[in-house]
Amino acid sequence: MKLNEAQRAMLASYGRSVLAAVLAVVSTGNYMPEDLLKAVLAAALPPIIRWVNPKDPAFGRYEDA
Repeated sequence: MKLNEAQRAMLASYGRSVLAAVLAVVSTGNYMPEDLLKAVLAAALPPIIRWVNPKDPAFGRYEDA
């Protein structure tokens, strides 16, 4: 499976978001798997928001106006 540049950028952004979200949960002393899963799922929001935004050229939905 080949990823284009925009897909690699989106995956890298998601990876950074996952790391930050999981680290935030763990730093509170919470190691419950369901809470860690919630952090992983919540980390998807920033890249998805950027992907949906037509004015953001980073993730491939950019509409040149």
